[in-house]
Amino acid sequence: MFDKNFYRDETLTGKTSEISFRAYRNVPYVKNPSAPDLQVINIFIPRAYIDGRAINGYTAETAPIFFPNGIGGYMEAKPCSPYIREDGSFSTEAAALEHGYVVISAGARGRTTQRDGVYVGKAPACICDLKAAVRFVKSIAGEICGDVNKIISNGTSAGGAMSALLGASGNSALFEPYLEEMGAEKGSDGIFAASCYCPITNLENADMAYEWQYGHLPDQHWHKWEQCGDSFKVTPMHTALTDEQRKLSAELAGRFPNYLNSIKPDGLTLDEKGEGSFKEYVKEMVLKSAQSVGDVPRESGIDLEAGTVDFERYCAYITRMKAPCAFDNPDMYTPENELFGSKTVNKRHFTDFGATFGGECAESEQVRLMNAMNFVGNDGCAKHWRIRHGAADRDTSFAISAMLERCLTAQGRDVDYFLPWGVPHSGDYDLDELFAWIDGIAR
Repeated sequence: MFDKNFYRDETLTGKTSEISFRAYRNVPYVKNPSAPDLQVINIFIPRAYIDGRAINGYTAETAPIFFPNGIGGYMEAKPCSPYIREDGSFSTEAAALEHGYVVISAGARGRTTQRDGVYVGKAPACICDLKAAVRFVKSIAGEICGDVNKIISNGTSAGGAMSALLGASGNSALFEPYLEEMGAEKGSDGIFAASCYCPITNLENADMAYEWQYGHLPDQHWHKWEQCGDSFKVTPMHTALTDEQRKLSAELAGRFPNYLNSIKPDGLTLDEKGEGSFKEYVKEMVLKSAQSVGDVPRESGIDLEAGTVDFERYCAYITRMKAPCAFDNPDMYTPENELFGSKTVNKRHFTDFGATFGGECAESEQVRLMNAMNFVGNDGCAKHWRIRHGAADRDTSFAISAMLERCLTAQGRDVDYFLPWGVPHSGDYDLDELFAWIDGIAR
C-alpha cells in the first residue's frame, strides 16, 4: 500500500523561518476501509534527513515520530498537515518538523461517520483507526525516516483521550477482532509516549466526577455560538440549575467516592462526603498551578502565602460550565451519547445512571474499550506520559486527569502532570515545553 516514490517535496515559509520536507499524503493504512477518505495517514519527513543531515542532534534513523491526531468532540478527523497560521507562525506539525521530528498523522472515523446509511464510526472505531495506523507505520519502518520505537502521540480533548487510550492499550488483544476486520497490519500497536491535553476520558465515571467538583454550584456559565455570515457571534450565558438538575447533581456527587475508592489511585481515597486524600491531592495540583505564576486573584480562594486552597471557592471562581448530567445526559444530546451509538442507532446511554432514564444502552464492552483507565496496568502501556489539564478548563473534572496520572504513576510509568494556570479547554499552547519533554525522553 505504500509507494516510497509517490511524494512531493514541499516548503513552508513562516514569519521567522522556513522549513522544507518530503510529504506522503493520504496513504491508506488498512486493507478493508469502511471510510477510505478518512482511514489514511500523512507522512512528513524533514528534508535534512533526505539529504543526510542532522537536526538538533537527530538523524534520519534516530528522529522521534510525532504522531498528532485532529480528533475533537469524537468527530471524524482528517490527518493533520503542517501549515502557516494567519499570524505567520508555524502550526504544531510544522513546528515539530522544524525541531527535527518526523511527523505522521492518521485520519480517523468519528461518531457521525456514515456509509450507505450505516454508522461506521461509533466506538471503538476511532481508537482502532489510530492503532491500525501505528501498526502500518511500523510495517514500513525500513522505507521511511524516523525511529518507530519512539512514536509519541499527541491530542487535545477527545483527541487527548484517544492519545491516552492509544498509550495505555498498546497490544491489547481486546481490539484484535476489530483490527482484523479492518485489514490492519499484524504486529505491535504499542507506542513510546503519550502527550494528552485535557483528555475527555473515563466517560462512564465523568458525570460523577464533574458533580463531585462542581455540585455545590447552583448555576452554569457557558457560551452560545451563533453563525453570522462567515464568522460566529459568541454570547456569554448564565443559567440557574433546575431543582431536578440539582437533585441529579447530588445523586451523582454521592456516587463518586465509591468509584474513587474502588480504584484507589496510588492509594488515595475519599470519604462519603467527598473529602479525603484524593481531594487534597487535587488541591495540591491547583496550588502548584497558582504558585507557577506567583500572583492570583483573592477571589480565587487561593492563599499563596499560607499555601492553602479553598477548593469550593476556586471552583466557583472558574465557574461551572455543564449541567448534570454532563456526559450521559437524560435526553442523550451529548457527543458522548452519540459516540456510544451502534451501526443503526445514533445515540445511546453508556452509564448505569443514564440507563435509569430509559432508552437504548451501549454494550459494556464498547464502553470499556474507550476508557484509558481500564488499560493502565497493561504490559503494552507507554512508558512516558505528559498530561496537561488547564486550571481554568471546565469541560471535565480535574479528577479525571488526576486519577489517570496517579494510576499510571502507581504502575511505574513516568508521568509529567500539570494544571497550567488560567488555561481553558485547549491544547498545543506550550510547544517549547512539549518538545523539551520529548527530547528529554527520546535522546
